[in-house]
Amino acid sequence: MPTAHNDIGDRFPLQFAWRLPQGDYLRAVFLADVLDLVPEADKYIVRLVKLEAGRQEDEHGAPRSSDQFSKEYWSLAADLVGRKITIAYEADNGRALHMRLATLTGEHNFFTRYEDAEVMARGILAAAERRGRKEEE
Repeated sequence: MPTAHNDIGDRFPLQFAWRLPQGDYLRAVFLADVLDLVPEADKYIVRLVKLEAGRQEDEHGAPRSSDQFSKEYWSLAADLVGRKITIAYEADNGRALHMRLATLTGEHNFFTRYEDAEVMARGILAAAERRGRKEEE
């Protein structure tokens, strides 16, 4: 059974890796603040607070110099700072989580679904409150 090694308020490095269309790998290390635990799902709720480190490697694993980095994709990685996500407890082991490129480009909602759910929940609560007020009238 997976175990949380961090508590609410702790900070740990969280590493993601994406394979870019030309074959390179983009590896980004974020600092993640633990906002909450979801023991039933063996997950943390974290906020990505800082892009701490990263590198880009060619298809053979050789690092590229920063002037050879894909600026478009690194910009997308930097835009992930501030995002709130749910992530499995095992992600706190420091190893890279290999992600589909669509999660970086936003075509897949991995980095927005928690926030999307919060927005929907607020909307549902507001609608329920409006209905409640109408019923009282």
